Amino acid sequence: GWILEGFPENQEQAWMLQSSGIIPRHVETASRPDLIQLEDLLRIALLLEVYHTTFDWPSDPLVQQRLVKPEDLSEQEMSKKLLKYHRNFPEVFQIYQKVLKSINVDQPSMDV
Repeated sequence: GWILEGFPENQEQAWMLQSSGIIPRHVETASRPDLIQLEDLLRIALLLEVYHTTFDWPSDPLVQQRLVKPEDLSEQEMSKKLLKYHRNFPEVFQIYQKVLKSINVDQPSMDV
């Protein structure tokens, strides 16, 4: 099996995967409102650990002091990514409609 995060980004890439013999039997997508996506700009990271200010805040005060916001997730940049997603993904979802499952991630991480 494979885990592909953020790929395919459009219908052309999805067709490319299939023509290369990569035909998934199960596809999952994380869904939540755009406003929540924008609120995730508040996510902060330390090394490989990722924390969320609402759902996954570290309990250790020393860890909290060392956290930094990712620089590449400005509200403008995230809005561009969401626009691109809404433009391209209906066609991608159509290709995988028989094996696609959408998971609501607008809830605490333990529930997801």
